[in-house]
Amino acid sequence: MSWFRNFSAFLFGLLLAQLSHAGGPVSILSQDGKLQIPGHWFDAGDKDPRPVVIGLHGCGGGLDNKGNFAERLFRYGGYFNAERMHFLALDSFTPRGQKSICETPNKLRTIHENDRREDVFAAIDWLVKQPSVDASRIVVLGWSHGAQTVLSTLDATDKYVQAQKVQPRAAVAFYPGCLRNNRMWNYEVHVPLLIMIGELDDWTLAPECVTLHGRLQKSKANAPVELVVYPGSYHGFDGPGPVRQMEGLGNTKTGKATVGGNPAAREASHARMFEFLSAQLDQPLLLSHAQRFRGHHYAVPSVSGFAAADDTAAVPLSDAGKARYAHFRTLPSPKAFAVTEKGGWYFNAGEPEAIATTFQQCARAKSRCWLYAVDDQVVWQPDVATRADAASVRRVGAGASR
Repeated sequence: MSWFRNFSAFLFGLLLAQLSHAGGPVSILSQDGKLQIPGHWFDAGDKDPRPVVIGLHGCGGGLDNKGNFAERLFRYGGYFNAERMHFLALDSFTPRGQKSICETPNKLRTIHENDRREDVFAAIDWLVKQPSVDASRIVVLGWSHGAQTVLSTLDATDKYVQAQKVQPRAAVAFYPGCLRNNRMWNYEVHVPLLIMIGELDDWTLAPECVTLHGRLQKSKANAPVELVVYPGSYHGFDGPGPVRQMEGLGNTKTGKATVGGNPAAREASHARMFEFLSAQLDQPLLLSHAQRFRGHHYAVPSVSGFAAADDTAAVPLSDAGKARYAHFRTLPSPKAFAVTEKGGWYFNAGEPEAIATTFQQCARAKSRCWLYAVDDQVVWQPDVATRADAASVRRVGAGASR
């Protein structure tokens, strides 16, 4: 039956490509020719050249525990594709033999912002060769250490940066550590930059970014730089996870830091990011903020009548699966819960790409699955032929137009 397994894997590969808008894994040669930098390409699916956003992960790396690109990057890929923007996520750590540097003190780290900056410009060299890319509208976006890489990429006083033929059009930095740039007496940026950070961030401190912003605003040589500090928010405020304390960190005084999402700040920061990109790229937005963040980007199947949403006992899973479904019920919408052919499950919540992201998880695991519930309604059908699977996923709203 090896032919069947191979054929199934092929189908799942096609399925993942469909859900990722005809994108997939790519490999980008470093400028010195010594490294192959893994990336994941999320194609906007447009015949005309479109803007592109380069995504830079934080100190924890760009891959999940199974070696796949992190769920967050797929979520953002969906956001940008819905606005007819390409998205290219980079993995700077794997080719350098590391998975995470969060636990490593700064002075012992072997991967620095300037190394990752070279990855960015290697990616730009690759992007300008793609017919579907508008090379005049390239954006660099990063989180935490990736955001610090953004600041390094924009350093207009650096000779390496000055030597690059193609520069980003704009940049967005989520909660960077701004101390390093404050210590540079001549730091300047000539590219519009949006910095967003949490008021309570005890990992990358907001006051340092306030100081940097003030310095840059005083210099006439700098491009417009905007800083937004979100009250009541910690590091990672744009994520869906709960607030928790991380330990064993190598670059905080206590080895600890508070990390977690703030729903109000998440929505506000995403809205501000898209407003900023729309202005800098001279591209009207296709979706309203409500459409982008509160409603599903994919058609929701009809209620099946199989069971009530709160009837946990009816879920065709083991006790462990029923418990995860009960947890799913407590999560914010938009959300989707899927059951696999082998009795497993996947779910996502709090983001409009929840249906597609859930099926992407199934595809990466090479497991066929069907939707059991979307938001607070059961869509499961007893008959396999009528169940909602990935092949039936259809994008809706303004983002459906290509």
